Amino acid sequence: MSQITVIREQAPVGKLNIDISKVLATQGGKQAVLLIDDSAIARKTLTKNLEYYGFEVIEADAGISGLKLFLEKKREIAIVILDLVLTDVPGQAVLAKLQQLDPEVKVIVCTESASTEFKQTGQQVAGVLRKPISTDRLLKVLHLALGGSPSDGGEG
Repeated sequence: MSQITVIREQAPVGKLNIDISKVLATQGGKQAVLLIDDSAIARKTLTKNLEYYGFEVIEADAGISGLKLFLEKKREIAIVILDLVLTDVPGQAVLAKLQQLDPEVKVIVCTESASTEFKQTGQQVAGVLRKPISTDRLLKVLHLALGGSPSDGGEG
């Protein structure tokens, strides 16, 4: 069974060492994230956190609907957050199709297994998030994937 981190509706607790606004500013303002996850609770939690930090979120509740949304809104989407465990199609198949549709697509995958296990598949991704996902880790991975560097807040 999937584990999730429930994050409070108000600002996340703890100091984040990331100025995500720097990344958003360098990318031309508000960035759209395509979130593909079949768990309504996980989508709601991630969406609230992403919106709190200034991202626009496009939600898909399955792999096929995620691919359709990607095709429709490809120009708006800065990055995709993809759960690898989906009920309709395997997440890695969705990843492969996204990369076929746009070889430059930035994808962060979410997995319950260790990131080293994922890396053995040979698929290239912008980042790997291990569940349960903390807000701090989510922002660090997004920061780096969207062009930030460790020296301006990606690590810490």
